[in-house]
Amino acid sequence: MDERADVQGKREKRSRNRRILAVGSAMLAAVCVVSIGIMIFRRISPKGYWDYTVQKEQYFVEYSEEYDYGEVLTVEYPVLEGIGQETQQKINERMYETAMDRVNYWHLHPGQEVRSFQEEHFSIFCSDVTADVTYHSQYLVSVDFYELYSAGNPLWYTNITERALTADLLTGEIYGLSDILEINRDFVELWGERCSAETGGEPWDEESLDLLCSWFLQEDEELEEYESRPFFYVTEDGAFVVGLSLDPVLYAAITYEPTARILSAVMKPEELTPFKRESRFWDRYERSQTAGEVLPCEDKKENIWLGEGASIWDWEY
Repeated sequence: MDERADVQGKREKRSRNRRILAVGSAMLAAVCVVSIGIMIFRRISPKGYWDYTVQKEQYFVEYSEEYDYGEVLTVEYPVLEGIGQETQQKINERMYETAMDRVNYWHLHPGQEVRSFQEEHFSIFCSDVTADVTYHSQYLVSVDFYELYSAGNPLWYTNITERALTADLLTGEIYGLSDILEINRDFVELWGERCSAETGGEPWDEESLDLLCSWFLQEDEELEEYESRPFFYVTEDGAFVVGLSLDPVLYAAITYEPTARILSAVMKPEELTPFKRESRFWDRYERSQTAGEVLPCEDKKENIWLGEGASIWDWEY
């Protein structure tokens, strides 16, 4: 009897050991699956950068003797520090170029037609650019550039324009509006509704919407005196500002008073869902959390012609 009990006990022990081994194997397999899942997730969703800085700086010139005409330039631009060196350089170059866009066109690197216009009309070239870092996460940085410039004389040639830039901190890619959204008639109609609601203006008629659509797509062949420039940036709370700026070419820059040709509207992310394009941007955006630090421009100069309180604003036109 004792022998039978002993045999039974050994069987139960072996059975128990097999169950423990089976459970242990299952747990090990589960751990492996979780580990593999974590590795895959990390590859799909890179860590990003959390401790970088965006230092604002200013390109400043006031009446140098290098040109036959005067120049007053106060151009603010952001400088990234603390991410991958190659990507950092790439993004910083693009941010600087974007800030200097109109200065390069009219002043530093003009084409032959602009040079002829300079000889005929320039007495002072002025530019005042403000760079607002509107959004900064571990993956993305978005910047809004707002500029007042005068192509010849601040009293008669002052234009106001806007452009923007959104950069991928991991790859250095710069996302334009058409990279992330399908721009079509339905989109322009929705954008027009938001634009009218914000300004309190009348709804756009069908002909105007068609024209706006051609501007967004940069397909209006009759728009000879202006360059159509769509833009977008992400706001601090994750909304989107989608805009359109018409920048004058040559003689259209003669305004006789400060003139803006900018249309923009704030749009919620969910409104844009039907128009999303296949883009890495959306994965970055959906996983984004606030990261990095934006530092103000030290010793920022006011533009003596176009800055706050400048005499141009008191001039009677």
